[in-house]
Amino acid sequence: MGSFLSWNCRGIRSKLQDLKGLINYFHPVCIGLQETFLSSNNPLKLSGYNSARKDIATGSNHSGCVCILTSNLYPSTPLTLLTSLQAVAVQAHART
Repeated sequence: MGSFLSWNCRGIRSKLQDLKGLINYFHPVCIGLQETFLSSNNPLKLSGYNSARKDIATGSNHSGCVCILTSNLYPSTPLTLLTSLQAVAVQAHART
């Protein structure tokens, strides 16, 4: 069984150790992060996870932004959303 973690982190760069602790404890298949405050020139790389993100434009006021991290153990595909909302989607392929 896989778990899903959602966190309104209000700025992920200063909380990466907290996120790694949650990953080590829960081993989630997917992680939804809200209010990451990342711009497109800020990488977010976590060992064992792929990311799909909606960032703000570089140089803009840092607010909002979302990210879904998916475990490399479960193949996933980013989905295209035709919206101006701060939203991302992925399709995770569960193992049977």
